[in-house]
Amino acid sequence: MRDYEDKKKRYRKNRAIIFTLLLVLIVIIGAIYLIRLYNRTYQDYEVIDSVANTEENLGGYLEYKGAVVRYSRDGAVAVDNKGNLLWNGSYEMADPIADTCEDYVVIADRGGKQIQIFNKDGLAGSLTMNHPIVKAEIAKQGVVAVLMTEDDISYVEVQSKEGDLIGDKVTNMVKDGYPMDISLSDNGEKVAATYLSINKGEIINNILFLNYGEVGKNFTDRTAGAAIYNNFIVPRITFLDNDTVCAFKEDGLLIFAMEEIAELTKEEIIEGKIKSVLHNEKYAGVVIEEEEANGPKLLLYDLKGKKVLEKELDFEYENIYLSGDEIIMHNDLSCVIYKSDGKEKFRYTFTTNISALYSINNLDRYFMVNPQEIWEIQLVE
Repeated sequence: MRDYEDKKKRYRKNRAIIFTLLLVLIVIIGAIYLIRLYNRTYQDYEVIDSVANTEENLGGYLEYKGAVVRYSRDGAVAVDNKGNLLWNGSYEMADPIADTCEDYVVIADRGGKQIQIFNKDGLAGSLTMNHPIVKAEIAKQGVVAVLMTEDDISYVEVQSKEGDLIGDKVTNMVKDGYPMDISLSDNGEKVAATYLSINKGEIINNILFLNYGEVGKNFTDRTAGAAIYNNFIVPRITFLDNDTVCAFKEDGLLIFAMEEIAELTKEEIIEGKIKSVLHNEKYAGVVIEEEEANGPKLLLYDLKGKKVLEKELDFEYENIYLSGDEIIMHNDLSCVIYKSDGKEKFRYTFTTNISALYSINNLDRYFMVNPQEIWEIQLVE
């Protein structure tokens, strides 16, 4: 009996070792496959699916969680990668602008007062503001930050999708400066704003950080940080992730950590004229033009402000943006896709115009939007 029990234990032990080795082998093979797939280069494409498209009264397109949103002056639709209609909404706007965060999309009438909020189920809220809208951003739970101006006053309001006021900031543009840009954190509690003023011929740029969460109650007027810069302009500001803010200035960028209170963590000075800026939840980037260079150069930084890529571009793009770990560029007919390490993934000239190009799975499937159709394409070697 003792020999039988010993053999049984050895059998179980050997079986566990064999199972563990097989599992490790499967994981290694899977990792190798994914790495090879991730780093693969492609030469062509196949159309997997398509759906009719129209650009009548077009406002623009948005990348939306494996789907694409088309918004126009008279409505918006979301289409998934199988051509299925996820939701649609009707409205009338003179100049629609849009933003998205996770499940939510906000569409606002720039210069007007109307705001429409959508999620995966369709219309989630409708707001009417008291002043003409300049910009609107949305958070992951449907909270909206709206920048408005009227006469000499600027207004920043944060509202829930139901229209409840969460917080506001009112400034005098003559005294405090003209609002250049605002951005809302993913959790809907923090706002960053940049204001430009001129005092006795000197340019002054103020950056303001507002916290409408519990921590913000401890600060006067909810102001959780501020920075003043003389003699240069900071026209763009954005939350890269919930706790990191990037401000793009004339000659570089500023990185602020804002878990609760804003603190400057990195200032990057860049030589050359900034042609474009791009950003997502992983990176901030600029395209610069230098006087004696052969072409523009792309500089890419991580959330700490560390440069992760410097690459000369040989492509005349009209649109450039980040999607995950990819840099996507396109003009009317051609596109180039780079990985964040600078490796070229795909370069192609289509026979139809490109209105938008968005990743579906961050590997090899994309939406290619043209004026007549929305294609789901599969890249092939």
